[in-house]
Amino acid sequence: MSEKSNEWYTPAKYIEAARTVMGSIDLDPASCELANRTVKAARYYSKEENGLAQAWYGNVWLNPPFGTTMQQFGNSAWQGQSIASLFMGKLIEEYHKGTVTQAVLLAKADPKQNWFSRLWEFPICFAYDRVYFNRPIGEPCRHQFGTCFVYLGPHESRFIDIFSQFGRIAKAIDTPRQPVASPRELWEVAV
Repeated sequence: MSEKSNEWYTPAKYIEAARTVMGSIDLDPASCELANRTVKAARYYSKEENGLAQAWYGNVWLNPPFGTTMQQFGNSAWQGQSIASLFMGKLIEEYHKGTVTQAVLLAKADPKQNWFSRLWEFPICFAYDRVYFNRPIGEPCRHQFGTCFVYLGPHESRFIDIFSQFGRIAKAIDTPRQPVASPRELWEVAV
């Protein structure tokens, strides 16, 4: 199994913490039969089913694939985009539409990435240490970057209580600045 493989399965202690926060896991939209032995979602979508093209609903656990581009899915509109950012974007959209009731997202802890800015509206647990993921072949290993868990849902206090054992919890308290459309001359007056 290549180190570049997307097969990085979340250890059970994080899954069980998510289940405790949400009460159940109805859907894992980026999974496989082997990973679902731990996640135990009522429904999961495999790579072949392409979770991005499927309906999302209920309580969602999401550990998105962290490959760099969407070439394997064959949609030219997605070429060159981060797989993880597309899955995260769909999660947030489905949550705001109300089809996803609540969710726990496992993500790369990298606030400098453009996609990360959308996560600040939710509580984020920055893991104290790197997560040792299970692999289909070989010993558990960790990514070369930190991990965070993001909660989307009405039970933020429960998320904080349960996930604080794994790391520090943060949430943005400021309003992001809006970019200036175009510079104005001193004598211009807005109409």
